[in-house]
Amino acid sequence: MKPFQYVYPKDIKAVPKILAEAGQTALLYAGGTDALARMKEGVSQPDVVVNLKEISGFSLIRSDKKGLSIGAGTLLADVVESEEAQDYPGLVEAVKAVGTIQLRNMGTIGGNLCQRPRCWYYRSARFDCLRKGGETCFAIYGDNKYHCIIGGNPCFIVHPSDVAPMLIALDATIEILGLKGSRWVKAEEFYVTPQQDPYNETILKSDEVVTSVHIPAQAKSLKSHYVKFRERDSFDFAMVSVAIVASISDNTLSNVRIAYGGVAPKPWRATRAEKALEGTNATEQQILDAATGEFAQAEPLEQNEYKVIMAKNLLKRAIRELRQG
Repeated sequence: MKPFQYVYPKDIKAVPKILAEAGQTALLYAGGTDALARMKEGVSQPDVVVNLKEISGFSLIRSDKKGLSIGAGTLLADVVESEEAQDYPGLVEAVKAVGTIQLRNMGTIGGNLCQRPRCWYYRSARFDCLRKGGETCFAIYGDNKYHCIIGGNPCFIVHPSDVAPMLIALDATIEILGLKGSRWVKAEEFYVTPQQDPYNETILKSDEVVTSVHIPAQAKSLKSHYVKFRERDSFDFAMVSVAIVASISDNTLSNVRIAYGGVAPKPWRATRAEKALEGTNATEQQILDAATGEFAQAEPLEQNEYKVIMAKNLLKRAIRELRQG
């Protein structure tokens, strides 16, 4: 780990200027569960580390008639324990699915949304992969059991966040602060594919930082649920996950929003499946047809075709449990 300057801004408005002056050599540090790992692995070698923990008001949870607002510096564990967040059960389930209790006591919601890929080729200093400025995605012909089945090329990462798919399903917005001031974007529009940007996962510019998340109040009147399949009950990132939000009346689904995790380089909004299930009773065959249509363009790699089957079965489970909840 090379020497670096450690900066403790007290006001979030000071951060964009610090980032702009440091350029690509700056690293934001909040919970540190991802940032420190990247520094130790040699993936990130910053000249400036910007510690966000001392910033006043960066950690908050507030509910009002407009919905739920969560500061980007809010600990994941605090979201789980928040009385205000219980009105959005899918959000609480997604946050609970993040790592272990110890990691949730350190990690922040902003950090979870902005964490970098967990691909072992990206994380290893031995591989100069495409995402780090190289010419090759080693996953194409390498160990690709956990990589994407849709939306890849030229890079086949999957986005590791559990929270992001649920926020997309809840139609949340994300506040971003830069030198030009604040802007709000839909959570769905916050992420990009490798075709759009082979080096970054989000639309964040070099002078920008996520400051808060907002979930609209109308989501309180809808059912929400998050399911995740992982190899172990603790720590592991999703092999496939499903976030679903819908209204259910007389066994009929409406206002359906679905987002997948673990299948694409960004949280995957399943618009085809949503349209196929809207206004239906969501029978097992209808769910299977909807998921089949969603992944008709999937191009699994040699070792991860199982994800196509898992994505279909997990959607059936998510809808069944949504009805029971």
